[in-house]
Amino acid sequence: MSDRWVCKRCFADNEDADTTCTRCGLIRGAESTPDDQSEWASESGAMKASRDPGWRKWLRFWWVPAIAIALVVGYATSARRGDDGTLSSAGRVSVDELRTGDCFNTSGDDAITDVDGVPCTEAHEYEVFNLGTYEGDGTYPPDSALPAIFSEVCEPSFAAYVGAPYATSEIYGSMISPSEDSWGSGDRSFICLLFDPDDPALTESLAGAGR
Repeated sequence: MSDRWVCKRCFADNEDADTTCTRCGLIRGAESTPDDQSEWASESGAMKASRDPGWRKWLRFWWVPAIAIALVVGYATSARRGDDGTLSSAGRVSVDELRTGDCFNTSGDDAITDVDGVPCTEAHEYEVFNLGTYEGDGTYPPDSALPAIFSEVCEPSFAAYVGAPYATSEIYGSMISPSEDSWGSGDRSFICLLFDPDDPALTESLAGAGR
């Protein structure tokens, strides 16, 4: 089995044969300062945002410093789940009740407390592919830290869920992250999401899509 190496600037996972990072181009073994990481994250965000200028800014995409999302405790959902735990009927789902494999849409509010959950066979924009936590040094992470958090919390699960590595996948990833207030209350939950910028009304799960 070949060894792999992690880029010290963008934290991407690379093959042993790669001499430069497949995501950011940093030479293997080269050091990277926090300022370099922040600068690359900013440039990367501008590059990806230019692919689809119509993206809604209500969601805090990890590569675009935007509006912080409030991740707060909600009440019982009106959506129903089948015996296997998957959503079997559409309805409101509290953010803290989201599970891996859930598909949903949003109302576009700045502070998300719940979402419109739907079976993945119904039109939807987002799909949860991992639930994780992040402590860091205990201080609320700034926008510049989100790329590293995504790489640590979400990216390791991406390839196993989608069937293709994140660095080359056609599918995009994002996170719902705690607001500063909920972080101060002890919330360390990060919800990893999939979406296809070319199809905001998917009618199937992206699990095992292989692209």
